[in-house]
Amino acid sequence: MSLHVAFEASSPSLVLAPTLETLPSLEVDLERQYALDPARPIAFCVVRCRDRDRLERALAADPTVARFDRIAGLDGHHRYRLQRSETDVVGAYRQWVAAGGELLECRGADGRWDVEMRFPDRASFGQYHDFLVDEGVSVTLHRLAETDAHSRRAGDPTLTDRQREALSLAHERGFFEVPREAELAELAAQLEISNQAVSERLRRGQARLVDAHVVD
Repeated sequence: MSLHVAFEASSPSLVLAPTLETLPSLEVDLERQYALDPARPIAFCVVRCRDRDRLERALAADPTVARFDRIAGLDGHHRYRLQRSETDVVGAYRQWVAAGGELLECRGADGRWDVEMRFPDRASFGQYHDFLVDEGVSVTLHRLAETDAHSRRAGDPTLTDRQREALSLAHERGFFEVPREAELAELAAQLEISNQAVSERLRRGQARLVDAHVVD
């Protein structure tokens, strides 16, 4: 059994919060994080912003960001590698790792983060939730659901909402047909994300379905 959690988090001390506040139309998908130094994790993000110069001015002025590098970009979709600053930032990464959490989806927009995570149990999520509240983070819970990897119950949250959306659209448009009736770019345009982001969303969703319903 594990606990699937969806919640909204907002605080000026969360990483990228000042940039999200400065650019209300900005959307950020956190794809993955890793940390050689747990106090300063490195994040890979897809950022949707038409004005790259304004975006990078905001990032340069953001006290929660120590450095940023643009890796790729096209038509307002940019991929960045970011490292958070050492001070005055909520150390969320270290805490959720310590609690056994797994980040499933994380999107920043309108000055807040919408997050989906998996924790071993309610106690471990409670530990992380209490940490966020103690750090002054406003947390609004949207969903708490216990699930096991092999459950076939209707509504079992094996997939994140965004993975389900991408897989449903791909099926509807004939992406999985042979020959293929839709291309990745068409799905990306419909979802308003990059080709790479929709590809990763489909792969992760398929992997979760296999784990839940195929692998014994």
